[in-house]
Amino acid sequence: MKNSIVFFIFLCSGTFWGQIPSGSDSTDYYLERHQELKALRYLQRESELLYHDKNYTELCHKSIHKAQIYTRLKDYSKATKILFNALQIAEKEKLNLQEAIILKHIGICFEQTKNIKQAIYYLRKSEKSAYAQENDTLSASAQQGLFKIFTEKNNLDSARFYMKRILHIAKNNGTNHQKYIGYSNFAAYYLKTKEYEKAKKYLDTTLLYAKASQNLNSLNNTRNNIAYYYLEVEKNYKKAEKLFLEILASKPNDTISLSTSDTYLNLSYVYEKMNDFQKANIYLNKYIDNTDALFNERVSSELRDTETKYKIYKIEDTYKTKEQLLKDKEARNKKLLYIFITLFAFCSILFYFFYQNMRLKQKNKLKDVNNKIQQNIINATIDGQEFERKRIAGILHDSISALLSSASLHLMAYETNHLDESSPELIKTKAIIKEAHDKIRDLSHTLIPPVLEKLGLLSALQDLCEKNSNTLIQFEFTNHIAKDSRYNSEFEMKMYFIVAELLNNIIKHSQASKAFISVEQNNKQLFINVEDNGTGFDTKKTEHKEGFGLTQIKARIRSMKGSITINSKPNTGTLIYIKVELPD
Repeated sequence: MKNSIVFFIFLCSGTFWGQIPSGSDSTDYYLERHQELKALRYLQRESELLYHDKNYTELCHKSIHKAQIYTRLKDYSKATKILFNALQIAEKEKLNLQEAIILKHIGICFEQTKNIKQAIYYLRKSEKSAYAQENDTLSASAQQGLFKIFTEKNNLDSARFYMKRILHIAKNNGTNHQKYIGYSNFAAYYLKTKEYEKAKKYLDTTLLYAKASQNLNSLNNTRNNIAYYYLEVEKNYKKAEKLFLEILASKPNDTISLSTSDTYLNLSYVYEKMNDFQKANIYLNKYIDNTDALFNERVSSELRDTETKYKIYKIEDTYKTKEQLLKDKEARNKKLLYIFITLFAFCSILFYFFYQNMRLKQKNKLKDVNNKIQQNIINATIDGQEFERKRIAGILHDSISALLSSASLHLMAYETNHLDESSPELIKTKAIIKEAHDKIRDLSHTLIPPVLEKLGLLSALQDLCEKNSNTLIQFEFTNHIAKDSRYNSEFEMKMYFIVAELLNNIIKHSQASKAFISVEQNNKQLFINVEDNGTGFDTKKTEHKEGFGLTQIKARIRSMKGSITINSKPNTGTLIYIKVELPD
């Protein structure tokens, strides 16, 4: 419970410093109203005009806005691709300021996806470029991102180096808010190193600049950290209570945000320490109610984001089709004009053959492009599903489950201190918390099987066969590889869900009583055979109407530089051969 308030200061990213040097426009209007689709359409139109007018400076700014929309939708791959395209323009046109800003945003994208090595690389490039341009604000922005990374990695020497540079810049020509960030970094650093006297000194200074900046979030973050100091160091629960109540009083209309929820939990802890168990229980109940509401809102938000991303991809596909049609038309007109001028005498004969040949080539080329686009869309969809599986499983296990465990411990502590009391409500609350904890654990295991994470692909496949076997169908697993062999975690997850989908198809469609799965490895290749004694099917007749699951499997295996062969005939069962390259 108490650890939820420790790191409010230094987890702020570089976005608190100067960003894109352009005024408000329709993009900001749409984003304030959570209309990402309209914002993207507007940016697409503006980008076309800017590209036509060769206004590359503003084009880079619009590209950053587009990347921020995809970041908002947690599509970091798309955001990074847009930023790298903008970086090419900035480098080609020698737009040094825009290049430094884009480098910083690329670093932030990599940090969000936990690609720390790349994040550090691009943030340092941004800092170096900003320093060469004598742009202290942008330099401090990149340094703030580096400070955040090194603090989280417990690389305290590097964190100390950057926090000193950030504060030096803020003292020289920074705003009150930038000075607030500079001193917050020092306070967070000393809280982390348990140098509490120094931490308190910087917390007091941070409070002064938070008030001067007139930023409510900054002020409440500082109150929160000072309250933590009173709780952990001075054990002055009255002062901590006063600060937490000031936070709630500063935002009377905010009763369900995450920060308010944390404040409820912290107040419950304070009152428990003060032996005021009635108030402790009141704020704990508020926290639990808020947690349920926040979880439901998070699920709804993710569903809305998924729908928005789907609509955005449709707009992009439409735009690409129109663009390709215009390019094809322009190329065709140029060729026809050239033929008309140079070969006028033979145009009536040659035109027909040339035109037919050109159409055939375009048709084949378009078919190839469509196939590649379809495969990329399928792979992107699967990657997104796997990423969301990991992310949601992580949230359930590391956050929600931990919070429920904490709540359960507090109830146990309350029972221990009130052995003479037997409240039906308390018993029911414990049962509800246990049921919620069990359901979250089961859901987390469904999203990412624990056997796969702990023991690897081979043990997970054996476990999958055992779990799916019953009186109607038996799955036999044969392994020709050392059982403790492990591969890249991403590779193992992909192969596990491919086999799981094939087993699911056997159960649903084959009417088989037995199925056999064998795995073997030869050099740098992995071979998986899946066989059943079911009804089978005509592979030629079903080639053009495969289910989306089988289409996904084929696309995924092709993207892994592998191959899949399906041998089946009616009433003879089915045999599937899979061969994939092992990752380095």
